[in-house]
Parts: sequence; structure tokens; C-alpha cells
Amino acid sequence: MKEGDFIKLDFDAFVKETDQLLDTTHEDVAKEHDVYNERARYDPISVIVGSGNVVKGLDGDLVNAKVGEEREVEIEAKDAFGERDPKLIEVFPMNKIISLPEFKKGDQYPVEGMELRINNRIGYINRIFAGRVRMDFNNRWAGRSIIYKYKVLEVLKKKEDRIKALVESVYPGSEEFQFNFKGKDEVEITLPDMVKLDTSWTMAKFRLVSDLRNHLDLKTVKLIEVYVKKEEPKEEEQTVEYDDPDYTEDHDDEKGSDKKEETPKKETKKEAAPKKETKKKAAPKKASKKEEPKEEKKDE
Repeated sequence: MKEGDFIKLDFDAFVKETDQLLDTTHEDVAKEHDVYNERARYDPISVIVGSGNVVKGLDGDLVNAKVGEEREVEIEAKDAFGERDPKLIEVFPMNKIISLPEFKKGDQYPVEGMELRINNRIGYINRIFAGRVRMDFNNRWAGRSIIYKYKVLEVLKKKEDRIKALVESVYPGSEEFQFNFKGKDEVEITLPDMVKLDTSWTMAKFRLVSDLRNHLDLKTVKLIEVYVKKEEPKEEEQTVEYDDPDYTEDHDDEKGSDKKEETPKKETKKEAAPKKETKKKAAPKKASKKEEPKEEKKDE
């Protein structure tokens, strides 16, 4: 390999003193050492030789590697994750820790070994005391010698493959990004929906643009966000109607019953005629009043 080469790399990394697996691109190896994580991706990583994408000792050894060759290199702490710095160990009150966003839901509690972000610094819980938590802001593997067993799978030659490699180095899910080249020094990148609400993308995009300019000599990089209005499905009511026959029948009955109820209202108006007849039948009462005066005249 030579500096500036874009490569795909498989590796297993172990702590020399304990033979503990600290990182791997192989799912079966992770399961074998009981460190398998369902959320992690176990795929070859993209690396630019000499760019500092991996620890210094491994980066320096890559120039001696060949495609398909299995290599093993032992790296001292200073060229791996650095020496431990006692000044990076701090103690915080427990109420400060449990006020962090990770614990606001109340579904988890601080435990030793948990990684946390405090004041824009990432550290892990080293020890928990009564009402206090000791945080270590050194790298978890600082002060340890590391053994890397690795193999270079391929050298990436195509420009699009190189861009995908750069995206992978700063943000997961490069397959969701779309690339359109405009000449030799311009590229348009259509962003997937997943980055639009991801706060980590804000910092990742600046690093991506910088890497694209430095490693691919691109002068113009356009990041495009596309927002499409989603139309409500028109067949939604029909789906309910056909999928749930019981509901359809009831619904149809209700519609039918509404129509039937309208007819009696009209009939009621027509049946009001007998009320008028009742008033006419009251005539004999008036006649009886007229007959009384006639009977008085006969008595005289």
C-alpha cells in the first residue's frame, strides 16, 4: 500500500495484557468473545492509508501490507490509544450524573463501565461511591498495548466508491446517499431522510466536505435535502370496507336506515288531515245552542 490509497480493511484488535477483544469487523468473533452487540455493524471498514483514520501504529504498518495478506502487528500504548493521564479522571456528585439526558426517562441507572457525555467530553464511569461517581475521560484502552490482526481486502479505484468510503468514515449508512458528479471537480450529494433530524450530522458534514476536498480534489460539494409532500392514500376507506365485512354491513345498514327514516317524516304530514276533520265534527254543538231559544218560545 501507499499513502492516500483508499482500502477496505478487516481486523480483530486485542488487549495484549489480557487477550480481551476490544474491536472487530467479524460478527462470529464478537459472539465467540461474548461482546456481540445487535446494534453494531460487523463489516469491513474503509480507510485512507496515512490519513489517521486508524490508530497511529496500525496506520504506519498499512504501507507494508498487500491485498489479501493476513498480518499481525503489536502496537505500544503511545502509538495505540495513548498513555493514561491522571488529570482526566474527575469525580461528580450523583445528582449531576442522573440529571443527564440518558437518565431522564428513568429506565436506566448509572453503572460502572457506562459511557457518558458530560460538558461535550466523552468518558466512562470508572467507579461509583456513595453519592459520587468517578468519571475517566481517558480513552477506555489508554495505557494498553494492542495487537491487531488484519487483512486488506481491496483498493478502491472508482471515484464513487471513494466517496462512499469517506461518508462511511464520518457517518453510517453510506448506501442511503446518492451521488451525482458534475465534471471533474464538483459533486452533488442527495442526503437521505435519516440525517435531517440527526444532530450528529451537523458536525459530520463539515468533516465530510473537508475530506472530499482534501482527498478527491473536489472544489464544489453540494449537499441536497429533498422534501416530498406525502399524499394521504385515497383507497384507505375502501380498504376498511373490504377488509372488514362486518363493519361494512353495519355501515351500509346505517346508511339504509337513514334513508328509510326520511320517508315516515313525509307521511306524518299527510296524516295530519284527520285533525281538521275533528274540528268540523264540532258543528252539532253549535246547533244545540240554536235550538234552546226555540224551545223557550214554545213555553210562552
